[in-house]
Amino acid sequence: MSGLNGKVLKERLQQGQTLIGAWITVTDPTVARMFAQIGFDFLMIDLEHSAIHQESLQQIVLMFEGTDTCPLVRVPWHDLVWVKWALDCGAEGILFPNIRNAEEARRAVRLTKYPPDGERGFFPRVASNFLNQLNEYLDGINERINVWIQIEDLQGIRNLDEIFAVGGFDAVLVGPADLSLSMGILGQWEHPQFKQALEAVLAAGRRYGIPIGYPADDSSAHAVRRLKEGFQFVTAGVDGLFAQRAARETLQTLRAVQ
Repeated sequence: MSGLNGKVLKERLQQGQTLIGAWITVTDPTVARMFAQIGFDFLMIDLEHSAIHQESLQQIVLMFEGTDTCPLVRVPWHDLVWVKWALDCGAEGILFPNIRNAEEARRAVRLTKYPPDGERGFFPRVASNFLNQLNEYLDGINERINVWIQIEDLQGIRNLDEIFAVGGFDAVLVGPADLSLSMGILGQWEHPQFKQALEAVLAAGRRYGIPIGYPADDSSAHAVRRLKEGFQFVTAGVDGLFAQRAARETLQTLRAVQ
């Protein structure tokens, strides 16, 4: 059970601390174990763009036990079933993709909470250590679960104030690929329109006191740049891409001496 990690993560965000995370997309749970032991502040288990499903998710989240890394899950959509699965497996936070308006933001918050504050169904079997720590798990649960949302298209940019005014969520992660795609400038990170959108999100974060993050997954230099620009947290890589990059660099080095 990783409840302490979730509480600590939320407190660190509220204190303005810089947080470093990475993505888990590989279904083999031992990969998550290796990454959790490295010392990332959080790992985002991605259900939106990977083959991870309920059974592998449960095994992955169990790999965080005994580490200081907080397990978060990006669900495929704003769907009660996925949120319930992820939290019952022991995730200490949910990332909701592509929040475009206040209604979607409100629904995201409600999906993570037990009634009367929300709509989450009850039976946290794995999350409560198979009910052996049920009272401990339930203590302050509605306030402890981390609720993160993504802003990743032009509609969300246009509705920033109404979204941020909803409250109840703990952080916002920019979705740069989909955001640039919605502008017709996919991958053009230096395009003025894209840069203006990033600044608009950062400005909204400052107005409402909400931490803003960026998935700088291609290089540590990119992550450093985004932190210097004012983003409070970053994801600094993807499990499969980390392995691919290391393998490519090793092969290139050895090929060069042939």
